[in-house]
Amino acid sequence: MNPVIILRKEHEAIEMELSELDFIMSEGDINYSNLVHTFWKTCELWDGHEKLEEDIFDVMKKEGFEIPIDAILLEHKSLSGRVESITNAINSGSDFEVRKVLAKEMREFVDVLRVHMDREDDVFSGVLVSEFSEEGLREIKRIVGKYQ
Repeated sequence: MNPVIILRKEHEAIEMELSELDFIMSEGDINYSNLVHTFWKTCELWDGHEKLEEDIFDVMKKEGFEIPIDAILLEHKSLSGRVESITNAINSGSDFEVRKVLAKEMREFVDVLRVHMDREDDVFSGVLVSEFSEEGLREIKRIVGKYQ
């Protein structure tokens, strides 16, 4: 079970939703219900992916991989803050607040998440599954089974 392939496939699924958000935001008259629906779908994918990723990172750290885990986790925290800000605006019930936050924060969320996934893909490009111990691969298989 190759953790790099698993994480890349999840990045591809998230990217499809980000592309949909791009399309919705590029329309002159934004369909906010569609935007919010797609945002929730993206968050659902991202939330599960983030947890899976963090568990896989723990295994990779134990296996001795030199990846910038702390920097990646800080980016996860920043993205979570953006999601919270957007969620609070959506739940505020204020049409003005929703439009204001979605116009700025949603664009930033999409851009930051995209850059974050690109950085991770760059980091993972040098990881070979043959460098994992059998125990590490078993742990990754268990983790993937837990989240999928």
